[in-house]
Amino acid sequence: MAKQLRSRGGCRECRRMHRKCTEERPNCEYCVKTGKSCSYDKPLKWGGRSFRKSCFGQVLSTGAVVEQSEQGSSTDAFSFVYGPNQLESPKRDPQSPDIAASLLDDTVSSVGQPSSPGTLIVTTSPVGDIPYAGEVSSSLAFTPDVDDTSSIADSVELTSSLDLVSTTRPIQHISGSFELLPNPAWLPWLSNVDRSLLDHFTVTVTNYLSLHQTMQNDFCTVLLPMALDTSHGTHLLSAILGLSAIHQISLGSYADEAYLAQLRFTSLQQLRLQNIGHNASVDEQSIATALMLCLCDILAGGEKPRSWRLHLQGAATMISNYFSNHEPDSGNILVLWRLWKSLQSLSLLLGNSSLETAARPALTLAPPNESHYIDVYDGFSTKLLPVVDEVDTLYAESQALQKLELALGNDDSAVKVLRNAHTTRSEALVAKINSMLDDPVIELDPTSEYSDTSSDFFCLNEAYHVAVLLQVYQRVMNVPITDAAVQSAVKRGVSCLKQITLHDFASPGVATLQPLFIIGCAAHEQEDRLFVMDWVEKMRQRYALRNTDSARDFLLELWQERDSLGSSGPQRQFHQLLGTCIFHVQMLVVVTDIVKAEKEWDLSLW
Repeated sequence: MAKQLRSRGGCRECRRMHRKCTEERPNCEYCVKTGKSCSYDKPLKWGGRSFRKSCFGQVLSTGAVVEQSEQGSSTDAFSFVYGPNQLESPKRDPQSPDIAASLLDDTVSSVGQPSSPGTLIVTTSPVGDIPYAGEVSSSLAFTPDVDDTSSIADSVELTSSLDLVSTTRPIQHISGSFELLPNPAWLPWLSNVDRSLLDHFTVTVTNYLSLHQTMQNDFCTVLLPMALDTSHGTHLLSAILGLSAIHQISLGSYADEAYLAQLRFTSLQQLRLQNIGHNASVDEQSIATALMLCLCDILAGGEKPRSWRLHLQGAATMISNYFSNHEPDSGNILVLWRLWKSLQSLSLLLGNSSLETAARPALTLAPPNESHYIDVYDGFSTKLLPVVDEVDTLYAESQALQKLELALGNDDSAVKVLRNAHTTRSEALVAKINSMLDDPVIELDPTSEYSDTSSDFFCLNEAYHVAVLLQVYQRVMNVPITDAAVQSAVKRGVSCLKQITLHDFASPGVATLQPLFIIGCAAHEQEDRLFVMDWVEKMRQRYALRNTDSARDFLLELWQERDSLGSSGPQRQFHQLLGTCIFHVQMLVVVTDIVKAEKEWDLSLW
């Protein structure tokens, strides 16, 4: 039988599989056997490029349409010219709900389309150089492509995350009364990959960073408009895209580590070029970038030891300078301050904050006589914040006393006076926390509305109070975990956590890992340990964050070491196993920088 010649007119499926096609119509032999849809159309290429990237495609993307010539000859019947769509396409308002919904659908459908990551296509204007977070090698420098940014709004105000669809290129006016229709793509100046990452940040990451819908709305209505205003650079947008990419990598749905590194480097490089202290909007963008880079390093699992604390310290310095140079009357700075405050205060729970006590800026925007409430950024009441600071101070005192006892001996009179004073203050703090537990704050953040998950806030607030109480027992007073008061607190904390429900949307459940970890460090009975491990596994499956794995591994090793020590095991405190341990439980809990002295681990739990 004669050899079948290679066919170049086969169906799409056979061409895709590089098979010889029988070219039978309407269905070839292979498509009939496999049940595939048989089609003989061919994708249009323009100069070797995809149609949308060709000159012709770019013209049509501006809103121009193909018009048939009105000249009568049959020869000219199929000629065409470029022109505005006047007859067949009615004018559409991109701000209307129907159009907004269709644009959002276009965005979702384009997420799965292959696209080269490329770079952020914007124009940047470097300004005065300032030092920030160390030097960066120029060999790693990444310069974004340059393109027109005239369509990017200088200031965008959003009321919800769905309003992002209205930030596409505006209708452009041409001569006469003609108008070109806007490009139907969502944020057409971003690549498909960048739009997919931005969508993931808006829809998923902000939910996993937020304890309440109010907080998630703050992320979307404050951070996103600032990020899309690239008139001063793409540092904030790059940081947000990097944060989204890190989470997608943990989900297994993204694997471009090189582009992630490019985004993070671009953000840091451009942040260091900002002229801080002269323009409020520039300062706000820079503060937001530092906070996003902080979260990036936390979510990355501590690949750069303690680098997240440098970003948190940089944000604190910039906020302090902002208050010195500008009036804090912007809603943006309030949101950024609350986010920084939450990161900073929660980093104190296990000691070693990002700033020395004397260097911490007193950044207070709330009236001093304001009634206490449960802050939806923190997950606990504003009444507990000064207690957290006091625990950190007492822990520093206890460390200093231990050094004095080693140097002067326990019988030294001065050491005895200091130790007695320290014990008295510690016992008074325990009594204060117990009093707060007996008379809890029952008011929710006045900036937020009550929801179905509001009751979970009260349980979470109680769990945080229990966690702080356990910190006093373990870190400050060095009480054995078998002590009745310690185990009573553990039982109460477990009871609180059992009443909280984990959801896929913004809810208090995302902030349970921090108190759970502290309770787990004091757990002695097998029943309590099993509950802690079960809860950690639930969070790992639901939120897919690396911090849960780190928390689980540390707790298992701590318990194993205590059990192996026998009768002296309960004396072994978790902070003795750590060189430094900084927990940031912001939102989805746990930002912890753990340095294990014995094995020199440096893990970042977030």
